[in-house]
Amino acid sequence: MGIFSKRQEVDHAAADRALQAEKRRGSEELNAIRDRIGDGSATDQDYKIFRKVTGIKRSEL
Repeated sequence: MGIFSKRQEVDHAAADRALQAEKRRGSEELNAIRDRIGDGSATDQDYKIFRKVTGIKRSEL
């Protein structure tokens, strides 16, 4: 941004690190859901999240 801009300067490196951390957390959570589905202890919410993320229909599970 220019000298007279009112917007705060963006720290792109910090934003990228935060994005990568959230991606890591999301993939860890999805793997945990996948494990619960595999061993039969998954809840309805787990199935809902899994279907939403993977795009798999209910009939395909």
